[in-house]
Amino acid sequence: MIMKKKIFLMLLVGTISVGAFAQTTFSIQYSLGFGGTINDYITSTSVRGATFEYKIYPSPNISIGIDAGWNHFYERRAYDTYTAGTMSLSGVQFRYANAVPIFATTSYYLKPGEKINPYLGLGIGTVFMSRFVDMGVFRVTEEEWHFALKPEAGVLVNLAPDMDLILGLRYNNAFATSDTDAISYMMFNVGFVWK
Repeated sequence: MIMKKKIFLMLLVGTISVGAFAQTTFSIQYSLGFGGTINDYITSTSVRGATFEYKIYPSPNISIGIDAGWNHFYERRAYDTYTAGTMSLSGVQFRYANAVPIFATTSYYLKPGEKINPYLGLGIGTVFMSRFVDMGVFRVTEEEWHFALKPEAGVLVNLAPDMDLILGLRYNNAFATSDTDAISYMMFNVGFVWK
């Protein structure tokens, strides 16, 4: 019992110390999704997407945080005969995909305190991918959680003492599962960071 209290006290002091001395930021970004292996399923660019980030800066050059996002991909395929396994259907296809990435992140900032501050980052986490095809009265659905990694590069542009503009490019790489193939796609993000 005493050991549990000591561990709890150390965690509490550590959390308060990081919160007291570290800067925190919150960001909302518009996300454009494109490219990667998702093009095997849908070739259209996703113009519907958003990302939310929360970061703690233990030092001016380094941040750790969490981010979550969403991209919706859609494509209408022309009338054709489509084959899956031993089944062939003819008609117009409507293909949809929703990707929800959730990552623990770390970033390194090259010029903290400058007007323009480039950064490199890495995320580890998961991507929930929901894909479905509508064809006439038929719908084929596939949903799966994937282990994922996300390298990122971008720039922060200081707009005001408490606000930055963020421009970033990410590569979400969701690894294969026992039931589904690997899926990857790029995200171009633009948004605002509040300090």
